[in-house]
Amino acid sequence: MDQEENALLSQPTQNYDTLDSTEPDISPETPLLPLPTTSSTPPPSPSNSRLLRDGVGPILNKIPLKFQPYLYGVLFRFFQFILILIFLFTFLTIFKYKAIPDSNDYSDVEFNWRFDPRPYLTPINSSFGEFNVLLEGHSHTNVGGGRIQPEQLLQWAIANGYNAIIVSDHNEIVGSLEAQRIAREKYNDSIIVIPAMEYSSCRLHMQFIGINETVDFSPDFPSDERLKEIIDHVHNLGGLVSVNHIPWSNQTEWGYQVGTLPDHPSREKLRDMGVDGFEVINGDVFDLQTYLFAQQNNMLMLTGSDIHLPSQGAYAWTVLNVPNITYEGIMTELRAKRTSFLFDATGTRPRVYPKSNAAYYNLLPITLLANYWTSFYSESRGMYSFQGTFCHQRKFVMHWRSYFWFCLWCLIFFTCYEIGRISFIKGYEKFSMWKLRHKNDNRDRDENDERQVDLVDI
Repeated sequence: MDQEENALLSQPTQNYDTLDSTEPDISPETPLLPLPTTSSTPPPSPSNSRLLRDGVGPILNKIPLKFQPYLYGVLFRFFQFILILIFLFTFLTIFKYKAIPDSNDYSDVEFNWRFDPRPYLTPINSSFGEFNVLLEGHSHTNVGGGRIQPEQLLQWAIANGYNAIIVSDHNEIVGSLEAQRIAREKYNDSIIVIPAMEYSSCRLHMQFIGINETVDFSPDFPSDERLKEIIDHVHNLGGLVSVNHIPWSNQTEWGYQVGTLPDHPSREKLRDMGVDGFEVINGDVFDLQTYLFAQQNNMLMLTGSDIHLPSQGAYAWTVLNVPNITYEGIMTELRAKRTSFLFDATGTRPRVYPKSNAAYYNLLPITLLANYWTSFYSESRGMYSFQGTFCHQRKFVMHWRSYFWFCLWCLIFFTCYEIGRISFIKGYEKFSMWKLRHKNDNRDRDENDERQVDLVDI
């Protein structure tokens, strides 16, 4: 033996009985504790234990252990599904009311034609005689309710045979003053602009013609005394007051048994308040009753397209005979109430249609989802007052039947998803087992082939 072996043999041997004095003495009489058994099912996690203490736990305890983990997973995925639906409801509702762009792009519309109604139309009263002014009496720009720019509005008017136009945005004078400036700078030989403002409230709409400042239009439900005060103020500014579209104002508002503008004053009351005249044609609607009333009371009669969109055509032309076609000359004839009109219920044939707005179609899938999501309820507030309020009592109706069917279809969808998920997992497991078995068979076959080759070699 070498020195290292001698050293190892010379070390004292350890007495393993004395290594742990705390080790219990096991005698034959000492009962043995059962060994812990292993199970393929892991113990429930703290979250699962919490569920077991809740209402779901006692129900799941009646289910075999091998199915419980899967059912916990189903409940977790269903909870995620509910959270996604709540998020979609919140996001799409906000999107519906805040972020949907206009479906059309009005930025570059052009009106490249000239229409003349005089060859085939004559004034409504044949005794009117000659005329040299064709006036558009009611129009809007994108400053106050419309969709077209002031210069585009002038181009539309010239294309449809007008050589004068009253621009009257809702409760705003800025758009008409801008149109007047552009007309004087670029189209002075083609069209005259009469600045105006369409006073808009929940009782009536009136035009304040020939003014240069915005008139206080509050409140949304003015009293008769307030209306009289406003009318007098416009007269003090040198303007004329004409009441707009009485048929539209008095027609029944959808869902309500009152007019679009509730408590609209009668023609007689408006006459007594001091209005100068009425709009007898609005778009393609000829208001015969108002026409006869204005004629009997020797009041101003105007027609207007009430254009908001460039695709609208012209139906009527207010005609005047003015010695000098100027702003002052037209206002003089209007104050004298010497007007008549041409009317064609068919309207002008040339129309222009704006191109589609790319931003709208980019968001169209979300828009359609938002429209579907908000179809579970109906909300109406009637006509807008153009003063930041609405003219009718708010109505909000929940369509609970739609909600029931929506929830039912969600459950059907979730069930189909779970069936598909189980089928995919089971199919993948079977495919994996088949692939492993096939691999083992190939390996065994290769080993047998190698063994046979070795035997042949031997």
